[in-house]
Amino acid sequence: MGRRLLVLVAVAMLFAVVVATPASAAKPLYVEFELTTYFAPTSPDTFEASGPAVDAGLMCHIGTKEEVVPEKWSPPDREKVTRNGQVISRYTCSTVDGFDIDDTFVIKAQMHLDVSAGGSTWVVNWVMKDGTGAFESLHGNGSGSGYLFVDPEYGVGAADSYMGRLH
Repeated sequence: MGRRLLVLVAVAMLFAVVVATPASAAKPLYVEFELTTYFAPTSPDTFEASGPAVDAGLMCHIGTKEEVVPEKWSPPDREKVTRNGQVISRYTCSTVDGFDIDDTFVIKAQMHLDVSAGGSTWVVNWVMKDGTGAFESLHGNGSGSGYLFVDPEYGVGAADSYMGRLH
C-alpha cells in the first residue's frame, strides 16, 4: 500500500508540473518575401515582406539584400536536366518600419532548377540562419519559387517569392 501511494503522489506531482508549465515557444507566424535580384554589380537588390509576421512586428516590411557567400551550383551535366544551387544572402531592413539599420538577418536558400523547362524557373527551400539586433533570436523556414526577367535599366534579374513561418 505504501508503494502504491508513493507512485500516485509522484504521478500527481508530475501532472501538476506539466499543467503549470507555460508554453514558452511562440506560435510561428506566416510571412511572404518578394525578392528582386539583379546580376549587374551596381544594381539595387531589394525585398518586401508581408503577412502576420510583419503585422506582429517580427519582420520589417522592406529592405535590401546582398549575397554573403557566392552562389554555388552543381556542375553542368549533359545527361541531367536539373541543377541544384545554394544562395546565402544578408537582408537589411529599411528604417521605415522602426527597425535599426543594423538589424539584419541571413537566409540560406537551396534551389532546384529544371533546365529542361528552358532554365528560367526554379523552386526553393529556405531557412533563416542568423540575425542581428531585432532578428538575433528569430527563426524560420519555408519554400518558394523564382524566375528570370529582363529589366531595361539593370539587365537580367531574378524574382523570387518565399513563403514560410517565423518565430
